[in-house]
Amino acid sequence: MVYIPADDGRWIDENYARLAEIVQDYDPTLELRWIPTDKRTRDDGKPYVIVDTRNNIPVLYASELDTPVDILTKLFDADNKHGDVLKRIEANNRAVEIFRAKERLEQMEEATEQAEFLFKSPLNTLKFNGKKFDDQRRVIGTSGGRKIL
Repeated sequence: MVYIPADDGRWIDENYARLAEIVQDYDPTLELRWIPTDKRTRDDGKPYVIVDTRNNIPVLYASELDTPVDILTKLFDADNKHGDVLKRIEANNRAVEIFRAKERLEQMEEATEQAEFLFKSPLNTLKFNGKKFDDQRRVIGTSGGRKIL
């Protein structure tokens, strides 16, 4: 599990940060919110809530036991008619696909940034991600001192 820093100094699970972005992409008027543990009351059994920001009305509540994919599935399912099993399965599959696509997009953006760094570097040899590269950007060894040819 990987955590990323939030604006208020807390650390957030990257999957929930990704979920917040997906909810915004799905509908810009929706927002994922979380009730911090120190601000919860006895009545706050479900600390995650998706809120319609136009009128500040909760659309969906989720517990800490719900995974981000479960929360997204419930959001998609809320758009469908109740009782249709096929639509619930489709909503779950769509949620999983969107989650994976967002993760792949982030990985591709990171790979692009790394490639730009390697191409722009004026150094003859370069240590990057534990590997040592020559001026042609061929791997000539590792930065741990072991040679790999």
